[in-house]
Amino acid sequence: MKRSKEVPSDKRLLSNKHLMMILFVIVVTVLGFVLYSFLQTQEVKFSLKAAIVDQLGEEFPNPDFTEDGDVADILERAGFTVSYHRSETINVAFYKELAKHNYGIILLRSHSATREDKTIVDFFTCEEYNIGKYHFEQDNDWLTKGYYSWKQDEYYFAIAPKFIENLGGSFPKSIVIAMGCYSMSETYTEMAEAFMKKGAAAYIGWTGPVQPSHTDNETVRLLSKLLVENETLREAVDSAKRDPLFRSRMEYYPSKAGNLTISSLSADEKTSSISLATTTLFEPIVTVYLCKASTRIRRTLDSAYC
Repeated sequence: MKRSKEVPSDKRLLSNKHLMMILFVIVVTVLGFVLYSFLQTQEVKFSLKAAIVDQLGEEFPNPDFTEDGDVADILERAGFTVSYHRSETINVAFYKELAKHNYGIILLRSHSATREDKTIVDFFTCEEYNIGKYHFEQDNDWLTKGYYSWKQDEYYFAIAPKFIENLGGSFPKSIVIAMGCYSMSETYTEMAEAFMKKGAAAYIGWTGPVQPSHTDNETVRLLSKLLVENETLREAVDSAKRDPLFRSRMEYYPSKAGNLTISSLSADEKTSSISLATTTLFEPIVTVYLCKASTRIRRTLDSAYC
């Protein structure tokens, strides 16, 4: 009769010890990954950084919208760090990086226009159109060919809503002020929705054509009401005057953003900074621990199966 081979008790204890060590390390490692993932998701919801994107600067210069102008002064007095972007830099490459800087306020002083079939609104760049460039973007309707009705045979790349949707980065609770024509048409909301999908809190624009001088003046007034008088988005936008020639008006999107104030978003920024600091503090600790835990697993498995 064959007898089963007895395993010495000390080996059984050793095997159980190895098993418990493996289970312990696995559990702690999983908890470490959960903690690390939680800390990584503490995103900055708003920032005191602002961008003036002056695509109109060469054609319709306005000293109020330069790095030393009234707009920058209003923003800086409210605690914002201002980045001014000249017209010659407003190309496709610039827009590709726009969502990577965590701007809290973005002023798009840019031409915008409806397409010939009147289905969508695009933002103009200052980069001349070239059919041989950006094949993927053109084929997928991220970029389109734009022209000015008052110019002959001059075409420029224009940014479509899908371009914004597919940007790397995000617009965390950003306020986007689009100063061009039809930028917030009631029937063409794709561009506004694109910014919302990337995390923006509100988008402001014009319901129809608007003169450069008028959109400039009303945008300065808007910023003053938001940043100096601390009015809500609804109060500030509703007080904007209609364009005297085209009768278009300023509007915001979405409607639920009407009660937003910059002061409330700024308070959110301070809370987010604390969260970011916590993440920065714990990240190296968690990383080192995970590395050590992985080493323990390898050593334990080696001893258990040899």
